[in-house]
Amino acid sequence: MGMSPRDPSASATPRGFSNLWVALLLLMAPVAVFWRPYLFFNGDDWIALWQISNNSLGQYLITPDTEHWYPFFKVIFYTLLRVFGTHYSFLVLINCLLVGVTAFLLFLFYRRLFSPYLALTLALVYVLSGAHTTDIWTAHNITLILSLGFFLGALLWADSYLTYPRRAYLLGMGLCAGLAILANNFIVLGLAALPLYALFTGGVAGRKRFWSMAAVIGLVYLLFGWGYLTFAGFSAAASHNTRVFAGLPGPGYLVHLFYAAFLSPFLYLFWGHYHFPLWAYILGVSLLILCLGVIGRWGEVQERRLALWAFTLNALPFILTSLIRYQRSLDQAFVPRYAVFTLMGALILLGTTWLILYRRRPQGLVSRVLPLVLVLIMVAGQFLSLPAWRQEYVGMSQASLRYYQTFPKTVPPGPSSPDQAGQSFMQARHPGLTLKQKWAIRRFLSGLPPDP
Repeated sequence: MGMSPRDPSASATPRGFSNLWVALLLLMAPVAVFWRPYLFFNGDDWIALWQISNNSLGQYLITPDTEHWYPFFKVIFYTLLRVFGTHYSFLVLINCLLVGVTAFLLFLFYRRLFSPYLALTLALVYVLSGAHTTDIWTAHNITLILSLGFFLGALLWADSYLTYPRRAYLLGMGLCAGLAILANNFIVLGLAALPLYALFTGGVAGRKRFWSMAAVIGLVYLLFGWGYLTFAGFSAAASHNTRVFAGLPGPGYLVHLFYAAFLSPFLYLFWGHYHFPLWAYILGVSLLILCLGVIGRWGEVQERRLALWAFTLNALPFILTSLIRYQRSLDQAFVPRYAVFTLMGALILLGTTWLILYRRRPQGLVSRVLPLVLVLIMVAGQFLSLPAWRQEYVGMSQASLRYYQTFPKTVPPGPSSPDQAGQSFMQARHPGLTLKQKWAIRRFLSGLPPDP
């Protein structure tokens, strides 16, 4: 274990508490809550299918996806499509299981900071979040799950390195960090949180080990930068965001960054859809203020450092992401694909706040009931938000499946102009596909359900 601030009971494992049972629970929870056998390709799936239909395998792997370049994800996704074809329920099931694996890695990290039961509670709040509908119900978004999972692996190696400075741990951290960024580029500046973890929470020894950790992450940046510029090119960053380099960002950029990194995850603690009800705003903002107040007023030095690192962890990815997204809409700050990352930092703040209040208040019925009520409200909010997401995804899936079930088995020669039919299941900003491209997609996918 590292040298970060810890719950004194974190090192003691209660009798009957088994990591194996925790792993099984966290694996099965997203399957029980989120697995839907009737979904079909939707949303960002069509970007990948469009690229596959227009490129050879090798070209598909290195071609940028708008401003993104993540060949490792493409290897995984292409393989899954080849194996499962249109059996979309298996792709959704894999996403469910991988979210469970990610939640278990998160539990292992929280276990190094908090007591086993508090760590498990925080991991359950995370894995039951309705925000996971966006990374589970769209097969393409396995990119987010893979990236966060490898980032958590790197974080666990980094924490181990603080106590046992072995080169193998540095190697593990660097390898996981590299795979995280090649799975999804959103994490690019977030990797800087790994050496900063040593600097903020590792004490004197951590500040010494910061430099070796920073050197490894720096090497990852250099290799990724070389690959990005070689295969994507500098122009790729502006390919989907034409005004990104037009001038200095204004106040809207800072507002977007604040909402995405700090406010949004606290709202997602109480509701799993970015159309938040008023009560979720009230509770989310109140909880954020409470955490800031309690940690700032009564937290020990190490707890404040951990809280500062948690805020830094959430903010780093948005230094670039907000620069790209803030000009579109402020709603972009609240999309759930960001929350699956920022919830991690928000739950660290919540756990730290609970520890501080636990120390200061005498044990009694009220102090035991209030945390339970808070957790129940959070979990209830996630389940209450699911019908809205389900209606949206089922609608896109049914429209997509109906279109491909009636698609002609051959396409007559003709002009390759965009085919307007079937566009309802694609997002407006995605490229319009020609009939030939759609036919190529259908031919690529095996096992299409029979025509009605």
